[in-house]
Amino acid sequence: MRIGVIGAGHIGGTAAKLFAKAGHQVAVSNSRGPATLDSLVSSIGPSAKAMSTMEAAKFGEAVLLALPYRRWTRFRPPRCSGGRS
Repeated sequence: MRIGVIGAGHIGGTAAKLFAKAGHQVAVSNSRGPATLDSLVSSIGPSAKAMSTMEAAKFGEAVLLALPYRRWTRFRPPRCSGGRS
């Protein structure tokens, strides 16, 4: 399964590692952009990729939103979901 993880902090990063360990393909994103995720992606392994938030939302058959509650109001699901609900 392809899983998009939006948010690469403690929860998102750990979840991405566990998803990859279980055999899933994982796309990880954060608010600072894919270039800041090289270390996390390399620690996860070859089944992980760094992407923009929108790319990760479109990549995933399932998407995990691992965002701090205070940032939730800035997130616009319809714009990132590629038209999926």
